[in-house]
Amino acid sequence: MKQITCAVIDDEPIARDILEDFIGQDDRLSLYGNYKNAKEALKGITTQPVELVFLDINMPGLTGFQFLKAMTNPPAVIFTTAYREHAMEGFDANAIDYLLKPIAIERFLLAVNKAWKFLRQASADTPEIPVAKENEDFFFVKADGGLVKIFFEEILYIEALKEYVKIVTKERAVITYHTLSGLEEKLPGGKFYRIHRSYIVNIKSISSIEGFTVKIGKVELPISRNERDAFIALVAKGKIISK
Repeated sequence: MKQITCAVIDDEPIARDILEDFIGQDDRLSLYGNYKNAKEALKGITTQPVELVFLDINMPGLTGFQFLKAMTNPPAVIFTTAYREHAMEGFDANAIDYLLKPIAIERFLLAVNKAWKFLRQASADTPEIPVAKENEDFFFVKADGGLVKIFFEEILYIEALKEYVKIVTKERAVITYHTLSGLEEKLPGGKFYRIHRSYIVNIKSISSIEGFTVKIGKVELPISRNERDAFIALVAKGKIISK
């Protein structure tokens, strides 16, 4: 069982302690960070990303909603607050759940059940694509009523389309039922890079990098702010020619 990496963000020490205790009792969760404010969390999660945050809404300096807006690729969120009137706003922000303080362990576990279904069960239900071996240069996906053979070197980029992904090659675009994260695990290391929550690119197919945009031929794809520096360091290391 692959645990869900998570973090707690709350300005109340008692609330943080309770959530940390609850998380420790659930084998599905692994606590990566316990932050007393959103600014501290922004820095910590950028360095050590997590899949899920238990996020307080009313915090000094930066609210929970402002925290989410400040992130290019925000994690899944379960809001925690003492104010019932924020519930609708929480669900409008596509939260997995909304926990009203004081939080009961039964209600916490129900929220975690929803998070597990969203983050783990959905990917487990998608078709399996075999992991590429070093001597293999292709894979098959189910598409167009059959199996389509795709060579790694032919892939330009891959785009997430909710429950599907679009694999764009030099010759065609293939849409198959799978998650982007699941497919990312099957690609050969060092040849592909996930530049954004919705895009994986073949490093060899890149024409240019301008600001927060990657160009592949005439197509422009966004680079996540959290990924840009690491991406450029990997792609351009030792290859930038200057005076």
